[in-house]
Amino acid sequence: MTVAQKRVAFFLTEQGKEVLRKADCVVAEAGGLVLYVQDVDDYGLWVRVERPDADHIVLVRWEYVLTLDFLAEATKPVGLRR
Repeated sequence: MTVAQKRVAFFLTEQGKEVLRKADCVVAEAGGLVLYVQDVDDYGLWVRVERPDADHIVLVRWEYVLTLDFLAEATKPVGLRR
């Protein structure tokens, strides 16, 4: 399952919330945050953050992520049908 190129809700550890607040992200007290995921790698999720000067790409390390929530896409049939 891929989350790259999607808007995703993040729920973060306390440390993750603090780190993203320092990166000018508005994080709800409950830890929820919705961001666009540009890419994903072994280190974490590369997300787009809008700042007054321009959009920036910020790494959200996996160690800070408690869970992700995103809309399930409609499934496409694969293979032969009877």
